[in-house]
Amino acid sequence: MVGKKEFLNTLGKVFILFAILISGCQSEIEPADCYKIEVIGPDRCGGGLLVSVKNSRTLGESITYYDGNSYPNVIRLFTLVSVPESRIGFVRIRDFDPTEDENFSVICQGLYAPYPVPTKVATFWSEDPC
Repeated sequence: MVGKKEFLNTLGKVFILFAILISGCQSEIEPADCYKIEVIGPDRCGGGLLVSVKNSRTLGESITYYDGNSYPNVIRLFTLVSVPESRIGFVRIRDFDPTEDENFSVICQGLYAPYPVPTKVATFWSEDPC
């Protein structure tokens, strides 16, 4: 039979473990996933960059870009950080929030239609893996 002191000690450890796990799931924490991307080019209608995500489950859609080439798993990416000149990079992203990210809005030129791809915001960008 377990004594009251041992029970409370075990219960305290479980509570601390639970608190650590819960605090690790808060939304303020930076996403840990690192995505390898290839820059396709600018989105002339929606603003931002169109990128093909290379090492992930499907995040985006397949498109045919202005240059006539087809690309898989494409997302529109706005960035809060500087972007290297390389076509290949590594990013951490978060979902686009229209109210928080309203400074990214771009007026669409009449010559182009927007690509129907998800929009994300890069919070980290590097030429080296995250």
